[in-house]
Amino acid sequence: MKKNFAGTALALTLINALARLLGFVRETAVAAVFGASPYTDAYQVAYSIPYSLQMVLGVTLVSLIVPLMVRSVETGKEEDGWIAASSIINITVLLMALASVAGVLGAGLLVRITAPGFKPAWAALATTMTALMFPSVAFISAAMLITGILNAYQRFVAAALAPALSSLVIIFGVVFFGARFDLALPLATLISFVCMLLIQLPALEGTGFRYRLTFDVQSPLVKGVFSNLGAVFLGTATYQFYLFINRYFASTLQEGSISALNYASKLMNLPLGLFVTAISASIFPLLSALAAAGDEGGLWESLNRGLALVLLVTLPAAAGLMALGQPIVRLLFERSAFTAGATAMTARALFWFGPGMGAMAATQVLTRAFYALEDTRTPMFFGLSSIAVNIAASALLVRPMTQGGLALANSLASLYYALGMYAALLRRLPGAGPGKHSLTATLAKALAASAAAALAAAAAWRLCDPLFAPLGGKGLLAAIGLSIIAGISSYIVVIFLLKENEALSLLRQFRRPGQKKAGKS
Repeated sequence: MKKNFAGTALALTLINALARLLGFVRETAVAAVFGASPYTDAYQVAYSIPYSLQMVLGVTLVSLIVPLMVRSVETGKEEDGWIAASSIINITVLLMALASVAGVLGAGLLVRITAPGFKPAWAALATTMTALMFPSVAFISAAMLITGILNAYQRFVAAALAPALSSLVIIFGVVFFGARFDLALPLATLISFVCMLLIQLPALEGTGFRYRLTFDVQSPLVKGVFSNLGAVFLGTATYQFYLFINRYFASTLQEGSISALNYASKLMNLPLGLFVTAISASIFPLLSALAAAGDEGGLWESLNRGLALVLLVTLPAAAGLMALGQPIVRLLFERSAFTAGATAMTARALFWFGPGMGAMAATQVLTRAFYALEDTRTPMFFGLSSIAVNIAASALLVRPMTQGGLALANSLASLYYALGMYAALLRRLPGAGPGKHSLTATLAKALAASAAAALAAAAAWRLCDPLFAPLGGKGLLAAIGLSIIAGISSYIVVIFLLKENEALSLLRQFRRPGQKKAGKS
């Protein structure tokens, strides 16, 4: 098992950058055609219901199937792993097909539960959209399972490209049919999920994996996966519950609030999707192999390296978004139906998502460590209790802070979630300790450098904005670009002055373009 997960993550980051770029083109296309309106509120509610189910279940199964496949390969029982994985795929697709039928029939009830503040006309539209998109759960669940198998074989590229293809399909549907056909957006979304499955099939064949049409429910491997399904599902669903809580409370605010939170969430997830997802995907097979070998010291060391890397990337990104949130939202979204009022709502939410971004990133790595150790209950406990924290904070903050209060509630719950799991790992692993990679020192240096980056970016914006304002959109882009450069430069200078070794090691990866990659497509 290759240990250079940082190098693999950097390669995946480039692919994720393409996918995220297309994702923002998709969001700007939707914003330009529909704005932050009751239509997009209806779509977000309808989209969130099947998407949350399929993504939570999909990530759950990835979390369970990666250790299964890694252990089968490491122990020379690959054939047993193939049979078990085939059974899991077949059982999941069958159950999701039945769930699709139930979702279509119960779409109206689901909308009433998740968005009780909707007016009847928009609730009816959300119901139609939900019924149209719900059948996608079978396709995306199969796609996520295949992603897990590919990850176990350290083949990450096809799965990383799948979101890019999905975004292209939705962009095409919105641009060419959005203004003429009310259901073009949900229909394109359904087709895009089918494409996410199809693009991965050639890569799966390249692993040597042999699919069987089998339902071996008596297999100990299959039983092991499904016996842990509930706990992992609840743990994985935590952030989807956060989104439901946001939409529930935001449906009682002014129109467009749900969409504003969604657009802010998309911006917040850009650095998470670019690098953190790559780190968590590339480190998971390594953590599983170390856990299987009983190397708890190596697991702890690798875990802390992974956490250091995600914090070094996420904290400055959070600081930059907090410092430049309003102009960034204006640049990306404010056109056509997306008004200055929508920009203000979105920027307010984005600012208060910022304090929790580092914690949200850390939980992606921490949960992989627990699942590698075959501990599914600890993430479930902290995930569920963090939901209670989120609900209480949302109820207290939604009125005085509107969209910002809901975002801050997410941040507070995320901080509790990450700190609780890290403390639990300290107790769980006898070999836990500072080791070669001191996470506390890295965190302190990253926070200091991020604060410097935010101050530099904000100062540069105040200087550049009035100078470039007469140039309109091009001036706005130039002012933001220079402000971002100022922030990044300040961050790098402070990191070098503080001699943060993990960051310097990461930067050296860019100077070795000929280095052999850990995975192939």
